[in-house]
Amino acid sequence: MKFLERTFQLTKGVGPWRERDLWARELETWADFEKAAATGVVMNERLDQELLEAIVKTRDALNRRALVELAALVPVKEHWRLYGDFLDEAAFFDIEADADHAPTVVGVMDRQGVATFRRDHTLHLLPERLAKSRIWVTFNGSVFDVPALEKAFDDFPKPVVHLDLRFLIRHARLKGGLKGVEDSIGLARPQHLRGVKGLDAIRLWREWIFNKELGALRLLVEYNLYDAINLRSVLEWTLWRVADLNTWNVNREPMFQRGDILYDVSRLVLAQEG
Repeated sequence: MKFLERTFQLTKGVGPWRERDLWARELETWADFEKAAATGVVMNERLDQELLEAIVKTRDALNRRALVELAALVPVKEHWRLYGDFLDEAAFFDIEADADHAPTVVGVMDRQGVATFRRDHTLHLLPERLAKSRIWVTFNGSVFDVPALEKAFDDFPKPVVHLDLRFLIRHARLKGGLKGVEDSIGLARPQHLRGVKGLDAIRLWREWIFNKELGALRLLVEYNLYDAINLRSVLEWTLWRVADLNTWNVNREPMFQRGDILYDVSRLVLAQEG
C-alpha cells in the first residue's frame, strides 16, 4: 500500500494528466523514471531534470520520515499517497454532536488502540490523544468534525496531514456517505447498529443526559466507535481500488480487519457508566 514512489506530481509542469501519461508508458515508479531519463529524454530536458531533482529530494525526506517536508512536496489533494508509509502515525476518528454542533462523544482508533471520549467525562483528554498522531483520517471531518472540535477547545491541535475520505472516495469512483460506502464494499455493521444515523445519535445522547438511560449511552458509544474504526477499512479499500483503476502492478497486502479490535470495542462499551 506504499504508493508514494508512484507520485510524479512533485514539480510544476507535472500534473495529473502528465502523471497518467507516464504511468501509461509503464513508468510507474521513481526508479522507472530515473532509469528512462538516464537513457534519453522522457518529457523534455527541463522537466526531466526538475523531476529528477524533486524525486531525490522527496526520497531523502521519505528516508528521514520527514512528514512535514513530504506534505509540502506533495499536492494536498494527493496526500493520501503518504498513508502507506506513515500508517502507524494515523488516527481515525469521528465525532457525534448535539443539535448545536457541540461534541458529545468522540471515537478514536490509533496505534494505541481504540478509545472513546465523552462530554463532561473524558472529552478534555481528546486533544492530547489526537496530538500524538501526525495524520488524521475522517469522513467529512474537514467540514464538520474538526471545526466543531476547534470551537469546543481553546487550543486544539492540528495534524500534518488530514485525509478526509468524503473527498478521497472520488478517486475510487464512489459516492455517498460513510455508511453507503460501507455497504457498497461489503463492510456490514452488526444488525443492531444498522439504521442508526446522526439524528439517532442526538436522541441517544439526550436519553442519557435527561433520563440516565445507560443502554442509550452504550449504543451511542458503540455506534460512534464503528464510525471511527470503519474509516481504516474504507480508506485501505479505496487505496487498493485506486491502484486497480490505474492498473498499477502492485502486490496486494492484507487490509485492516476490524475483527482484531472488536473485543476492545465491546470492553469500552460495557465500561460506560455514569
